[in-house]
Amino acid sequence: MVTPVYLPGDRAFIRFTEIPGDDPPLLWLHGLMCSSTGELIQAAVQPELRGRRQLLIDFLGYGYSDRPTGFGYTLEDHARTIVALIDDLALSECGVIGHSMGGGVGILVAAARPHIVSLLIMAEGRLGLDPDGPDPIAAQSEQDFVERGFADLLDGQTRDAEALPEGLRAAHLGITRLVAPHALHRAEVARGRDTDPPLRSLLKDLQMPRWYLDGSESEAWGPRDDLEVAGVRFKVVPDTGHMMALQNPRGLAHAIAEIVAESWPH
Repeated sequence: MVTPVYLPGDRAFIRFTEIPGDDPPLLWLHGLMCSSTGELIQAAVQPELRGRRQLLIDFLGYGYSDRPTGFGYTLEDHARTIVALIDDLALSECGVIGHSMGGGVGILVAAARPHIVSLLIMAEGRLGLDPDGPDPIAAQSEQDFVERGFADLLDGQTRDAEALPEGLRAAHLGITRLVAPHALHRAEVARGRDTDPPLRSLLKDLQMPRWYLDGSESEAWGPRDDLEVAGVRFKVVPDTGHMMALQNPRGLAHAIAEIVAESWPH
């Protein structure tokens, strides 16, 4: 069942799908051009995580959630809505799993509610940790992208999907189609800068168990020595690249289950 939570300050509903189970729950936060209900749920329903309560949250502008035009769609904006959701649900404890952009949002949520977020897992979250400069989407004006650029992006992805119907692009295309174009553009513009204070500094200062999951087929990134010194632990998910919930959902679930058993024995 998809559950709505009203955010009066944004005059919008944020929505999540709940998998019933034992508390404390795991909150899943998705990446750019994605949705938790469309992509991450494939890992959440694996046998390794059975029995754990899980909330698969779609950020505003994505998936089942509303698409307000007055919302900023920055990492800080999304984190504020997740904190509001945690407060609305009166959660006393939870774990956060953030994929890609969701990893950066997860850091901000954990920093805002450190007495509630007792486990933080970032899956391929370097896009949130280390801003990588302007994106071609951000080089367009918002109006141009909404009117033409998003359709061009979908056309390119559709051609790729048709050329390889069994490939990742075909699996992801329907999820991308549900993204609000203005939300994607504003997120890409914001991705060229860091938060204040920087996410990397926030992550190092957090005290709960913090894990980072790499896909075995992803390009290496670094440096990460400072994160290891600060207590962030790393684990590799086999047989997958960046889109691990689509490429190897069982492997992702297995890695998370191992982390939960070792670092979060509830």
